[in-house]
Amino acid sequence: MRQIVYSVLAILLVASTLPAQTRTIAERLGHPRDAKLLILHADDMGVAHSENAASFDALDKGAVNSGSIMMPTPWVTEVVEYAKTHPNADLGLHLTFTSEWLPYRWGGVAPRDQVPSLYDPDGTFPKLTKTAVARAKVDEVEKEIRAQVDRAYALGLKPTHLDSHMAVLYSSPELYRTYVKVARSYRLPFTFHGAMGPELRAALTDNDIVPATVIMAEVAKPRDEWMRFYLDAVRNLKPGLSEILVHLGYDDSELRAMTAPYDVFEAKWRQRDYDVMTSPEFKQALKDNNVVLVTWRDIQKAMYPTP
Repeated sequence: MRQIVYSVLAILLVASTLPAQTRTIAERLGHPRDAKLLILHADDMGVAHSENAASFDALDKGAVNSGSIMMPTPWVTEVVEYAKTHPNADLGLHLTFTSEWLPYRWGGVAPRDQVPSLYDPDGTFPKLTKTAVARAKVDEVEKEIRAQVDRAYALGLKPTHLDSHMAVLYSSPELYRTYVKVARSYRLPFTFHGAMGPELRAALTDNDIVPATVIMAEVAKPRDEWMRFYLDAVRNLKPGLSEILVHLGYDDSELRAMTAPYDVFEAKWRQRDYDVMTSPEFKQALKDNNVVLVTWRDIQKAMYPTP
């Protein structure tokens, strides 16, 4: 039986290099120094109606408190309509440079002739992160990031943060520096998950607030073990800022058609993430472990306070 692997990926925070008297991230966000802060974050909004519907429901129930949107995908306008009626929703942008599903493809937002290194010959983004990273020219990546952010604003969205679909922008120091530079230019927080080495840490400043731990299920497993994974993740949280990344959706005909023939991050996967996040057991685990939920909007205010 395949083991569920969860990437509780520790990041060396800038705060760890600062003097002891400097305020911790928890203190900067208005909480006690030893508080366990957590963002419950729904990825991939905009990719499908099923994904949107499950994410909206989880946001409305408080089962997750944040999400991010894939601007090149076809169902973005449905998220825009949700955001208009839920102006306090904590929604960022899931910057997208891959198109991973076999029967369901997309390209980017910037004009294709301005960013040719980002495309496959068929006119869509590549399926794999390693392909996107190997081909991408940094100046073209910056154009596409800015195009995705600008489209969000043009549609009336007010993103609270940026992150990277399939970790493309975390996969080289040059791409990460570009991503961080653009995020700062829009006064938006940004995140990272993976093994952050010295070259990537060098992109951070004292003002940046980045989760110390990012948790994501990475291999399919039966429902009872799925639940156990997330409950264990909550029990094992340490003081500081952590983030749980989930992918929510309903196991319906739309999502099954979109994600075939994969068995990771597919329709059943997304249904199980939804089932766990909306369960009484998960809600009780947060309470029993004294977890304080925070949002990227809270982080944005701390990083870029209004004058």
